[in-house]
This record gives sequence, structure tokens and C-alpha cells, in this order.
Amino acid sequence: MKKVKAMALVLAVAMIAGVLAACSKTTTIGTDKFVKVCEKLKLEEYDLEDDSPDMDDLEDGIYAVADEDFIEDNPQQLESFLKSIKLEDVIDVDDVESFALAAKCTGLEDAKDAVKDPEDIADLEVDGAVAFQMTLKDDGYAEDVMDAIEDLLDEADISTKSLSGKEFFSSKKEGYFRFHVDIAKLSKLVLENDDIGDLLSLYGKVKDVDFEEILESLKGDVAITVEVNGKNVFILMGGSLNSKPTTLNSFAKSFGASCNPVSVPMNEKLIEELIESAADTYMSKLKGAGSTDF
Repeated sequence: MKKVKAMALVLAVAMIAGVLAACSKTTTIGTDKFVKVCEKLKLEEYDLEDDSPDMDDLEDGIYAVADEDFIEDNPQQLESFLKSIKLEDVIDVDDVESFALAAKCTGLEDAKDAVKDPEDIADLEVDGAVAFQMTLKDDGYAEDVMDAIEDLLDEADISTKSLSGKEFFSSKKEGYFRFHVDIAKLSKLVLENDDIGDLLSLYGKVKDVDFEEILESLKGDVAITVEVNGKNVFILMGGSLNSKPTTLNSFAKSFGASCNPVSVPMNEKLIEELIESAADTYMSKLKGAGSTDF
């Protein structure tokens, strides 16, 4: 009987541990594991000291990895990236032990052509994602990183109070920011804004393009997740236009993102407020420039 009770206790502890592990808010993927996932996905490795990969490389998928020696010899690589994500004041290059990145995108060549002819956007199909992993030398950065993200959101007039628990979380040891935009819903909200609708109509007449018809035909997703857990920072962003976010879904599953950002419901109220704010700002500039059309 004692053996049965002991076994029951072991099973109970194991079950509780499993539940707690499943409830982890953020991923803890390290650089070595990240690279193994890249290899499993059959992405092509490229040297960070070489020129940027071309479109053909990105179509097939690429990855790169940097250890502590590389970072010490080539700090500008990491400095540039930290600046691009506004974390240069929080994380110093000397704080980073290793990092790796991966990217894959189809439809880029067609996207370049669509810029020249907006009507081609309706038929454009783009699908891609970028993943970045960084291992820090200690685990004391989570709160500072999330504060920096909060400041960045403030600059975009986004208050964390307007974000749901699925979109933003911060603590001393871990935190995340996730955001998802449904392009079809975004297009609808844009068209429902009278100021933007009038502007698109006027611009369409000048360019002989029916922007309303184009927007009504668009679908797809754009999403991002930033996860900080102890020494690990993981960023995944990407999406699709007029197709499913296949690459983003694959990256989220393969790299072990704690949440696929595409699954986070779009914050329609916040998006609507941002559209309204953008419209008001643009209309003010037009009136300030002396436009008589509005």
C-alpha cells in the first residue's frame, strides 16, 4: 500500500510540474537550440560578415549565428539591430553572450513591382517571417526591456492600459508584447474613416486607381511577439498578404514561441483609434499646407 501511495504522489507531482510548464508565459529558447531549429527547417546559413542576402536567398530561407567572439570583433552588427528595435539604451553589446536570426519570405520581387503600380497589390501574394534570439550574460533585463517597449508604444500613442493580457505582460523575470493585425479588418476600418475615404478618393482620381476596390479585396495578417525570459530574448515578426501566414506559423511552432501572435485577437478598438489619430494628423497637415479640397 505504501508503494502505491508513493507512486501516486510521484504521478501527482509530475502532473503538476507538467501543468506549470505548459503555463509558461514566454519561451526560453537558447542560441544552440535556435540554430538546430534553423537546420531542421533547412534554412541556409550565411556569414554575418558577408553582404546582405539577396531575394533568392530569402525565398529559400536563411539564418545566421554569432558567438561571443564574433560579437566582440564585430560589435556594429548587434549595435545596429539593437538600435532598430530601440533597445540600445537597455542592452549593451557587451551584455550579449550570443545571438541568432532567421528569415524567409516569398513574393518580394512581385512586391517591388506592385509599388510602381498599386493595382497589382490586389493580386500580390507575400508570405514571410523573421525570428531573432539573443542570450544575455545575466537574467536582470526583463523589466528594463519591457519598460523600453512600453516607452516605444507611448511614442506611437499606444497605452499598455489599452492592451489585453494576451498582448502585454511585464514582471521582473519575464514579459511579452504581442500584436496582431487582420489586414481585411484593418482595410474595413480604414474605409469607414470619412477623412481617409475622401483622401483616397481624391488621390485615386489623380492616379486613376480605385483604392477602395483594392482595399476591399485585401486579406492577410501581420503579427509580432517579443518575449523576454531570464537571459533569453526572442522576437518573431512577419505575416502575409492575400495568403495564409504559413512561414510565421511554421516559425512560431518550430522555435517554440509560447504564443503564435497570429492567434491573438486583433485589438480593433485600438486600431480604430490609431487610424482616427493618423487621419486627424494628416488632415491638419493638409489644411496647414493650404489645401482647399478638404
